[in-house]
Amino acid sequence: MLPESCADILLEAIEVLVNHLLYVRGVYPPQIFKKRRVFNTPVFVSIYPPLNNYLTNILNAAQELLRRQELQCLEVIIYRDDMEHMESYRCELESLPNGQDDQYLLLYEQQLRAALYKLSERLKPLPKLTEDAKFKVHLHTTQSAFIQLNNNAQHQEFPWLQATAASNVQTRGPRQYNLLPLTAVDKVGLKMQAHIFT
Repeated sequence: MLPESCADILLEAIEVLVNHLLYVRGVYPPQIFKKRRVFNTPVFVSIYPPLNNYLTNILNAAQELLRRQELQCLEVIIYRDDMEHMESYRCELESLPNGQDDQYLLLYEQQLRAALYKLSERLKPLPKLTEDAKFKVHLHTTQSAFIQLNNNAQHQEFPWLQATAASNVQTRGPRQYNLLPLTAVDKVGLKMQAHIFT
């Protein structure tokens, strides 16, 4: 089991990165985001209730999987239709280092700030998304964790489905660009990479 405080810190980093990604890529209009300070860093977070409910349900499931150390990766997929992915952003989770050397999370804050800046700078040159762009989130875990999550009464109002195999998904063109890694927050064992399909 992962200590609750470590799981909560990691989850907050994921939440900030996902909100920032949705804002920077323009999946939703900028008017539904509000600037807030999180970990002494200005970030844009959603104030749109349907989006917030969706993200809250995802983060609750991710938190449960994190605490049991069964969450391998959280993937944000931007797509036009289910069979045509445009972009994919993977938050890969590694085993957490011992945080004793950063008791007040100063290094963590610094790394998160740098990660958000790098994310923004590396995504700026990408072409603007079309208005029909949507997003979804995949949680990568084990088969037994998936079954356990679906049998949990706490998650019955937001059921999880098994994703279709990645091999069935078509990319928009013949080339795929990988930005590896897009950014990292080593203090909590979080790395983000992007797959941009053009």
